[in-house]
Amino acid sequence: MEETHDNSAIFSRLSLKEGYDDDMTHEKDVTPRTDHELFQIIEKDDMERPRLLAFAIWILWSRTHPDLLVHNFTLRERLEKVYRRACQLRLWWLVRYCAGRLHKAMNSLAPAITNMLVRGKQITLGVRNRPGAREEIIVRPIAPSDLNRLLFECCPADEPQAAVFHQELIIACSDLMSHNPQVFEGVLTIRLSWLSDAISMLLNYVRITGALKFSGVSTGTPPTPGTTGIPTELDFIRKLIRTKYRREKVIEEFKKSCIYDLSPTVVKDVVTALMTRTNWHLLSSLQTRRLNGALNRMPVNFYDRVWTILERSTHGIIIADQFLPQQPTLSDMTRFELTFSYKIEAMLSRISHPEYRQLLVELLSIIATILERNPEIAFTHSRIDCDSLIKKGFALFAAEEGIKDLNDLTPFYQLEGQALSTSTATFLTKAVVEFILAGRHFSQVINIFGEGTPEEKTLPSQHHRGKMPKIAYTGRASSEKKKRHVGGSSSSSQHHHHHQQQQTPLLRLATPLTPEPSSGTVTPRAITPSPLSSSLNTSGGGGQDESCRLQ
Repeated sequence: MEETHDNSAIFSRLSLKEGYDDDMTHEKDVTPRTDHELFQIIEKDDMERPRLLAFAIWILWSRTHPDLLVHNFTLRERLEKVYRRACQLRLWWLVRYCAGRLHKAMNSLAPAITNMLVRGKQITLGVRNRPGAREEIIVRPIAPSDLNRLLFECCPADEPQAAVFHQELIIACSDLMSHNPQVFEGVLTIRLSWLSDAISMLLNYVRITGALKFSGVSTGTPPTPGTTGIPTELDFIRKLIRTKYRREKVIEEFKKSCIYDLSPTVVKDVVTALMTRTNWHLLSSLQTRRLNGALNRMPVNFYDRVWTILERSTHGIIIADQFLPQQPTLSDMTRFELTFSYKIEAMLSRISHPEYRQLLVELLSIIATILERNPEIAFTHSRIDCDSLIKKGFALFAAEEGIKDLNDLTPFYQLEGQALSTSTATFLTKAVVEFILAGRHFSQVINIFGEGTPEEKTLPSQHHRGKMPKIAYTGRASSEKKKRHVGGSSSSSQHHHHHQQQQTPLLRLATPLTPEPSSGTVTPRAITPSPLSSSLNTSGGGGQDESCRLQ
């Protein structure tokens, strides 16, 4: 049983269950009605058309004030009563609509936000590109009152359900992060509007019975018996939900046309399926790309690799029409600090299409891989324009496939990301290599022999002579001088040193000789350099040659 505020009327749960959601009624259809007509609808209090009643209350509220009395009840009290009835009837769209109009907020929102912030995540509230709405990034703990105000300010005024749905997403993500934090690896920013879009996309994907195919191009997982590459809603939900009772409830929920019709429990299940990537192998490449982009999921060490690109890009990088200079970025930040990661994330968040964002992430990963494997490459002559490289890669693909419309990248998004023959990586790599060769972006001469030839390792090249001391081997290390008696001519040795003094100073590396006890011959032994001396002394017949001396 439920009792109204004035205890004058009692409503039976049994009678309430007979009501239904008039989902064909829209607020824009009720708005043109006069105040008198709205007053009559409210006065009738007809729960057989609950949406019509809620719309009439709100429109009259917005024209007058919430404390207007209609038969001893204010408009606020009447909307509150509709909200409670909708909760009992499990009319979730209407529950969220009324809660949004009444600015209701969950008590555990602020602790949930703090729980995600301490794990290095940032949360983006609101909706972008909608009149009267904006996105707000939360990077530090916030008071509950301020959080509640921001939620309703950032969401569209004509879609109050969005603010309530975002609250449910915050709670769902916080709970999942507490129990299974590894599923958020690679996700730096939880963007609630795109997470809502990801749920909506997944809801649509599981209803599809076939995939769009592009002529001559594989668009996804090869078809298996009973499917066309994308699972039906029954196949997907059977694998998503293991419990039979829950599965039947979710199947019924997924038949609804709007994410605001989903129950809070199903919303948590879908968020878990998205973050854990449950059965994503059943989705096509385009669908996977869209979902990863909507979830802001990045590859491992992505931001560190962007730093590597910036280190070797003298003139900076252009990401989504935004310029990232090399300096003072490298001076003001470090490779591993979150400030740099947040900066890159803020640039990527300007992109309005999740599949394009994911393609941009793939391109930056390809450039980083090329630079890591080729240290001689450095972009010193021009900026790296990522948008132009994606267009170039698509142009190469279009030329190969005979595509004439170069403004629609959908066929490019449908390519496999890792296929060996035809993939986005193949054409993006071609575009990057052409850019490198056309701009001659090399920081050093490429040596086909690797680090150098044996002669280059022994003696300095002609290019470096004059910049380093010359090396002369004056010991008896050559084959023709290996076997000779110790007693050499002193005058000949003095003449040899006098001749060397007339030339450029040399770094002399002598090879001392030791006599063999049995044969009377001498053999080379290890070099033990003596202190450098400016004078020249010759050695007599004592079996010792000159040490290493720098003249």
